[in-house]
Amino acid sequence: MSESNLQTKCLKYLKSQHIYAVNIYGSGRTGKGTPDVLSCINGKFVAFEFKVGNNQMQPDQVIHKKRIEDSGGKHYTPRSIEEFKQIINQLKG
Repeated sequence: MSESNLQTKCLKYLKSQHIYAVNIYGSGRTGKGTPDVLSCINGKFVAFEFKVGNNQMQPDQVIHKKRIEDSGGKHYTPRSIEEFKQIINQLKG
């Protein structure tokens, strides 16, 4: 499965759970390394950077992760729809 396909499936899941989420498309207008999806779960800012296989976050993505966590938000890097659903279920409490 590609990262794009994983992202699409995860966005559909968020929608089915009535969770607010914004899909961030990389362009000249978004900051380099901005997470793929930004969401709000139980009043908490949550970001997702989707990866598959051996793909790792790029240095600019790691910087965003640190900034989000330093600001009190959550940042996850799920590699499968199953892992993503587990994260969502934990956050929903």
